[in-house]
Amino acid sequence: MSVETEKYCTILIHYEKGVPPTSEELAKKLESKKETVQAEALEELILLMINGESYPKLLMTIIRFVVTSRDHRVKKLLQIYWEIVEKTKDTGDLKEEMILVCNALRNDLMHANEYVCGSTLRLLCKMKYYRILEPLKEAVLRNLSHRHSYVRRNAVMCVFSIVKSFGVEVLPEAPEDIEQLLLVEGDLSTKRNAFLMLVNCDQERAIKYVLSLQEQVSSMGDIFQLAVLELVRKVCRSTSVNKGRFLRIVFDLAASSSTAVSYECASSLVTLSSSPVAIHQAAQAYVQLLTEQSDNNVKLIVLDRLRDVQKHHKQVMEGMVMDIFRALSCPSLDVRKKVVDICLGSLVSPRNIKDIVALLKKEVIKTLGYEASNTEGNLEYRRLLIRALHACTGQYPDQAQSVMFLLMDFLTESDQTTATEVVMFLRELIANYSEMRLPILQRLAECIGDVSQSRVLRGCLWLFGEYCEDEALIESVIQAVLTSLRPLPLVTEDGSQKEKKEGAGGEKKKEKKAPKITTKTVVLADGTYGTQNVYEGEEGEEEEVAEEKGKADVKKTAFRTLLLGGDFLLSAMVGVSLTKLCMKLKNLPVALRNEVLLVIVNILKLVKQHVCGGEKCDSAVRLSQCIRAFAVLGKSQLSPAQLAAAQLVQGDWSGSQGRAQLAKVLELASQNSEWALGQEEEVQEKSVAPDECIVFRQLRERKGGAGPTGGMDDDEDFHAARGATIAQAAADGALFAERLAKVQQMTGLADPVYVEAFLQVHSFDLMLELLVVNRTNETLQNVLVELSTQGDLKLVDRPSAVTLSAGQQMTLHASIKVASTETGIIFGYVTFEKKSAADKECSVLNELHVDILDYIERSWINELAFRTMWSEFEWENKVNINTSITEVGTFLEHIMRNTNMSIVGRSYKKTGEKNQKKGKLTAEDVQDMLRDAVGIKKLIDTSSFVAVNLYAKSIFGEDALANISIEKLPDGKLTGSCRIRSRTQGIALSLGDRITIVQRGVQVARE
Repeated sequence: MSVETEKYCTILIHYEKGVPPTSEELAKKLESKKETVQAEALEELILLMINGESYPKLLMTIIRFVVTSRDHRVKKLLQIYWEIVEKTKDTGDLKEEMILVCNALRNDLMHANEYVCGSTLRLLCKMKYYRILEPLKEAVLRNLSHRHSYVRRNAVMCVFSIVKSFGVEVLPEAPEDIEQLLLVEGDLSTKRNAFLMLVNCDQERAIKYVLSLQEQVSSMGDIFQLAVLELVRKVCRSTSVNKGRFLRIVFDLAASSSTAVSYECASSLVTLSSSPVAIHQAAQAYVQLLTEQSDNNVKLIVLDRLRDVQKHHKQVMEGMVMDIFRALSCPSLDVRKKVVDICLGSLVSPRNIKDIVALLKKEVIKTLGYEASNTEGNLEYRRLLIRALHACTGQYPDQAQSVMFLLMDFLTESDQTTATEVVMFLRELIANYSEMRLPILQRLAECIGDVSQSRVLRGCLWLFGEYCEDEALIESVIQAVLTSLRPLPLVTEDGSQKEKKEGAGGEKKKEKKAPKITTKTVVLADGTYGTQNVYEGEEGEEEEVAEEKGKADVKKTAFRTLLLGGDFLLSAMVGVSLTKLCMKLKNLPVALRNEVLLVIVNILKLVKQHVCGGEKCDSAVRLSQCIRAFAVLGKSQLSPAQLAAAQLVQGDWSGSQGRAQLAKVLELASQNSEWALGQEEEVQEKSVAPDECIVFRQLRERKGGAGPTGGMDDDEDFHAARGATIAQAAADGALFAERLAKVQQMTGLADPVYVEAFLQVHSFDLMLELLVVNRTNETLQNVLVELSTQGDLKLVDRPSAVTLSAGQQMTLHASIKVASTETGIIFGYVTFEKKSAADKECSVLNELHVDILDYIERSWINELAFRTMWSEFEWENKVNINTSITEVGTFLEHIMRNTNMSIVGRSYKKTGEKNQKKGKLTAEDVQDMLRDAVGIKKLIDTSSFVAVNLYAKSIFGEDALANISIEKLPDGKLTGSCRIRSRTQGIALSLGDRITIVQRGVQVARE
């Protein structure tokens, strides 16, 4: 039989064997009359044999002197020895000594001690030699009725193993005996084992048994219920005769107290039925697991299942949104993110939006508590909730009023990302819903002085200048801005002036005398006594305190500090916004106009005096336009050119061009939104070519090699997952061509041993396949490829030494573990021996570089998150552009295609081709991205300078950011730089090296 020709390794124990003892030394110990000496010798023999030593002569010694021992430790060691010992001759025939072994095993099967009997049955489960098992069949079947459940349990598994390995023909009465045992058995484990055997060997009997106990299955143990579910899945996929009755059993088991049973029931219902009732029951079981289990890994697995259910059964899941949201109580940010992703997808509707917004609002309030503020990830969770509220209220404005004032409290947050999220939320509300503008702008005017982030201030000022229409509101806004900038004028203090002030203040403090403290005893309100400390200061101290209090009242705001610190963008925005507001006022008070003009001129002076500023910087030009516009408002005399320029600026600012551009930005943001509320998720459609074969599952041969589309059973799915269809896939021409292109030559063709390598990436593992060819006319012995790695690579499995005859070739494998995204190098040498030479010969291998592109996958990110990470990441690598390409668009396409990086702010959701690799960008994908990015496309076509932000993510979850600035010189050449930022050094350097290589080899790559 083919089963007997295979060698099985069921035990593997590491042992530092050193110098192994001889057979005579071990035999002497085994012949000892002391059972402890025998046990020690037998243990040493087993460890040596597992690690490659062979002692064939000791088999008869053990049969003569050890088999008769009654010591339990010796018995257990003997069973391990029978498991690993070589049982056949070189010709494949059974050794004569094994007849004696069979007799010893038969005696153990009939032993009075249930442990010896049960452990012997466990040993026979691993035996794959029918000639050993044949004389033991009767004894095995007799143990099915043993008094002890441990023996019966192992007897059932032994019968199952024999039938599974050699067919039911060798034990034709086994199914009936097992069925009889099943009917009378009381032990749960034995009953489960017996039922599993019937499921795999005689399915009809198993079905009959389950249907006879349909009402009692829910009261049986969980391990038996799991076996029943396995039968249900197998039967319902092959036939629908009893599908209804089986599904009823699954429905009953879904409410089981066992989490494993509940999970398997839910998976079975989703797989076997599309009925809304079944899907609801499955989703309810998943939600119960989600909320009751404390393990985060369980929660993440259940959430993945709920995501799959949501894609195909939106209507059923819609009513369970609030139950799923209960999982937000978990402190894990990954769990919370998945919960929000599921619930804010297609499940949001007008029916549940009110409840969702109320729940998210409560969660935001919870993040403000003292306990929550000290929790890790609280800040990121608050950002997530604000984005979720933004997405909800953006499409349902009637809910915005309940949360907008709560969120506006975060404008004064020190966290820039949180405050910016709120500004983006308010900007969308103001732009789309005119009835909300007045209260929002009034509240913004009240808190403008407390905002500390430049980006947030710029957003608020732009909203003031664009959307303030009411004259009273305009005056209050101008006053609020001026108040936050006082005291005027804005003057930067030199370091020497600060030191003088600090010195003078220190001298005054020294001159102050210590206050006089008097302790008095007083009677409290409840009649008890207490002490009171009275501080008595010197004369004039009260005046000093009042003076300090007056200084505190005019404390400088963060707004003013930013302007004095040289924030040019904020300076220009202050000038433009104040000018717009003044232009909208018909009766502008002279005093107010003069104060605004003073502020703008003051800011212009600061910009010009700054080290990085000057008269020609952008902010200075913008502020000059503001002053010119004020001159027109004051009816001052201007030259015709200046008057025309001022009128042009006035016409531009008073028009609606800014609002139109904002509408386009908001439309683009809604298209690339993180959550598409109320929209159906795109389910990848399966297309079948007209000439492709149709697979009928009911008609296909059960034992045949089914393809990927036909493997529907669990066993076959696992078989396919282990690579059963690799041979078929390898025959595909495209796959072979791709594989051939990645083969690298490690030695020369003239070397005695030719080696070439093929490196394949499997997630966090590298599989190195080495083809070793003997190019000589002699036999080479001990051909060994020694490998070493550089970088974050770890060699797990090394190639073994082989012997190659003249012209022979052989394939060796090595496994390498990858820890991070970093360009690694594999190097080494190959050694071999010739019969004619006394010493080993050696050939050095070429270096093999691991391509970082195998770790990088395309991903999407919005602009705000990109800017936040850009400011947080420490590592930066700057690569200067040096290329022979003369077109900006072509160069950008080339870089994106060779780095798998996508344009920031563009959600690219295109269904890939059937054989397209996950996460890899094609030339067509890149062209579609650039075509959709209208602004970048226009820059490429009309401008000589283009700046693009790109983003990608590694398989290890590392973010890679890139900013490419390209300028086309008058002579047609491209210049500029590419700045790469990441949280770790490895990915920044590796990606920079990749860009340096591909931009130089452009012509080669294009060919």
